[in-house]
Amino acid sequence: MKQLSVYDYLENNLKVLELFGGIGACSTALKRLNIPYEIVDYVEIDKYAVKSFNAIHNTNFEPQDISSWNKNVKVDLIMHGSPCQDFSLAGKQAGGDKDSGTRSSLMYETLRIVEKLRPRYVVWENVKNILSKKHKHNFDAYLEKLKELGYSNYYQVLNSNDYGIPQNRERVFTISVLGNHKFEFPQKQELKLRLKDLLEDSVDKKYYLNNETIDNIILNNQDTIENIIKNNNKRAKHQQELLQSKEICRCIPAGTHGSTPHLLKTVVSENPLKIRKLTAKECWRLMGFNDEEFEKAEKVNSNTQLYKQAGNSIVVNVLTTIFKELLKEDL
Repeated sequence: MKQLSVYDYLENNLKVLELFGGIGACSTALKRLNIPYEIVDYVEIDKYAVKSFNAIHNTNFEPQDISSWNKNVKVDLIMHGSPCQDFSLAGKQAGGDKDSGTRSSLMYETLRIVEKLRPRYVVWENVKNILSKKHKHNFDAYLEKLKELGYSNYYQVLNSNDYGIPQNRERVFTISVLGNHKFEFPQKQELKLRLKDLLEDSVDKKYYLNNETIDNIILNNQDTIENIIKNNNKRAKHQQELLQSKEICRCIPAGTHGSTPHLLKTVVSENPLKIRKLTAKECWRLMGFNDEEFEKAEKVNSNTQLYKQAGNSIVVNVLTTIFKELLKEDL
């Protein structure tokens, strides 16, 4: 039978519920694919993220607490990137056990909502460490509950640098489809962009670290780029190695504000050697958002919030490839 895409058969808008919606990576991915969709509701407690979402998507949502969300709506797709802080290696490893009160335990609120609304598709993104021995029991509980509800589950660790974005960002994507449905994760793509392709042509001098700070970084052995400097004797000699670091960006962390200690955000300028932080716009580009979307959010939020929102988001390009594969039917 002929394989048709969602564009060929979808008569009505795809009804989407975005939980822990952030700045709307899900909506943005659907928009990139020209899939007709309707945001049935958007649930996000962070008022600053809500402001950015509304600015980008021309909506008027208010902050909502998922713990008290209990609406009766018709939904085709639930997308959720539930809080990862208590699963992440960068956090305190508090975990996400049901009723534990941690932020990561809010994943169980998604299960409550799925049981109530029974959407056709459920897509979940979270950090790779949820598959570790310490946390996998919660991941398994999530899969088991969805299986009980009649869903077929598929999961895989995907890296954004395999899907068009030069950022080393590994995340677990879990796809659940109501009924007996076969899903295959998209094939890896050749990376054509490099970090340098996403950098602004010129940035304010405030983003550059001074020599004293660079020397302290070298002394404290805190970051890969600076390790290259430390392990050699003369800065000028290391220019080529440093420029190579501009190929792929290290993972943009959640909850960071662009301050000096967050050296995952460093890039290196041409001669003479200088080290600077990524700008907020560059971070958004590295999450798959375009400049128009960033500039809309920039009008309603501070730089601090824009950094945080990028780190907490999902890479749009990865979702785009997933939706291309997911939203197909054998007719």
